[in-house]
Amino acid sequence: MKNKSFGVIGAGSWGTALVKMFSENLDKINWYIRNIEIIEGINKSKRNLKYLRHVQLKNKKLNISNDLKKIIEASEILIIAIPSPYIDSTFQNHKKLLKNKIIISASKGVIPKSQLVISQHLHINYDIKKTNLGIISGPCHAEEVALEKLSYLTIGVKRKLLGNYISDKLKSKYIKTSVSTDLIGIEYSATLKNIYSILVGISHGLGYGDNFLSVLISHCAKELKLFIRRIHRTKRDINHSAYIGDLLVTTYSTFSRNRTFGNMIGKGYSVESAMSEMSMVVEGYYATKNAYEITKNKKDNFLFIESVYKILYNRNSPKKILKEISEKLY
Repeated sequence: MKNKSFGVIGAGSWGTALVKMFSENLDKINWYIRNIEIIEGINKSKRNLKYLRHVQLKNKKLNISNDLKKIIEASEILIIAIPSPYIDSTFQNHKKLLKNKIIISASKGVIPKSQLVISQHLHINYDIKKTNLGIISGPCHAEEVALEKLSYLTIGVKRKLLGNYISDKLKSKYIKTSVSTDLIGIEYSATLKNIYSILVGISHGLGYGDNFLSVLISHCAKELKLFIRRIHRTKRDINHSAYIGDLLVTTYSTFSRNRTFGNMIGKGYSVESAMSEMSMVVEGYYATKNAYEITKNKKDNFLFIESVYKILYNRNSPKKILKEISEKLY
């Protein structure tokens, strides 16, 4: 592929980490940042003073603006790095501009309005070709990218040529990349792992130990495999890092916002109070409703998705639900 212009949408931890990664290989990056104070901070100190503030940015490579239209027009490839609940409200007035762009989602989750994962929502509601859509998935935490700790990314796309191109622009001495054409499988896997991470967090908050958590996570992995096979049957290796690897890092890492949220629920916080104390969006909360709606009428048993739904939406007792789960594990 010929060189294309890149734009990153969003200046949270992951958006900032992506700009750092792309800066290793690109001469210019367009960057949409809504918050003027963050822009001023970067211009003055070469740092995002709100997220990953210890990362020094390469300002000479950055074209930063709070004008979304300007950034979209200047970019042939757009990397979305804003929480999934805000994607629709951010782009709904720019549908015509987006139609012929290549859009790669670095966000994980569902669009609350449609209850679809991001690529499906953009294809159906924005008329973007499936071949122009993709996802950047883990296992990878922004905080470790900031520290340049060796990390791994998977680019999920329909066109391998596009995947290889994105991959080349991300890889560096601390970033290893791979490409998969299982876009839907990887996207749903990246969504489900947030649900399971909430459940693991709830368990930890209730006082369950590592022995229990290891058994719980292994059973969640089985449920993940069953779910994505039902959604999209294709040849895939569930043991690939984009599936099990991403699940593991999200369920055990202290950097995981979904696990942190679940831990608070397990300790007795209400859903509302836990959400209000989180500085970042808990995408697993919205993903739970989506996954539950998909699975509730299926013949298969999706115990863990249903359990998280009961706790978050039906307000069932976490202690009671986890006791029921513990009696069904082996």
